[in-house]
Amino acid sequence: MSEFVSADIEKFVQFETQAQEAIEEFQSIKDDFDDINNTLLRQWQGAGKDAYEQESSHIMENVTGIETILNTICDSIIKDVKDAYLQLDEELGAFNQNPQGGEQ
Repeated sequence: MSEFVSADIEKFVQFETQAQEAIEEFQSIKDDFDDINNTLLRQWQGAGKDAYEQESSHIMENVTGIETILNTICDSIIKDVKDAYLQLDEELGAFNQNPQGGEQ
């Protein structure tokens, strides 16, 4: 009898978990920056405050863009790849039940 054919997706599952953890860490860093930045801007009473506020707002817009890209990767690309692997696993399961493809 032939050996079962299988798709090992353990590394992919690990990547999916690590990617989600990276997004959560990114969000935490962004939240910390927002807190520090807001405290700074509330207390700043000198020259340059407006320029700094404008520049930090621009930076945060770019950071939000990065966050959107990371979320898209996790929510779309990783999900699509996982779905393809699960479909492959289902097909391999059917093959393993009848490896001759109906031929006797």
